[in-house]
Amino acid sequence: MQPSMPNSGAAAGPIILYGHATCPQVPPVKSILKGAAAPFEYVNIRQDAAAAERVREINNGNESVPTLVFPDGTTLTEPSVGQLKARLASFGYQVRPTAWLIGNLPRIIIGLGIGLAVARALGWF
Repeated sequence: MQPSMPNSGAAAGPIILYGHATCPQVPPVKSILKGAAAPFEYVNIRQDAAAAERVREINNGNESVPTLVFPDGTTLTEPSVGQLKARLASFGYQVRPTAWLIGNLPRIIIGLGIGLAVARALGWF
């Protein structure tokens, strides 16, 4: 299934994704954006002082990432998968289940690990 194209009423331009290499939330957000075929530009705030300042302006002095700026000027900071999916849908993009799965992979792995540890502690195997 191909992702739908953005609504013709949506503002033109890519989504700006501010992040840095050590943030564990950036790769899942990138995967979701790619999976939805949403045009985006990644900006590393550790390599761009103006971008770091922009992120601080958006986030009340904090360099919270990932921070996304959408073509209409709205922002999302450290979004959940659901929040990002809803915002992309508002622009006419469809997040495929594989993108959702990739976006939630760290939580799934942690959940499975905890489940296995509990099962072992209870003597189930």
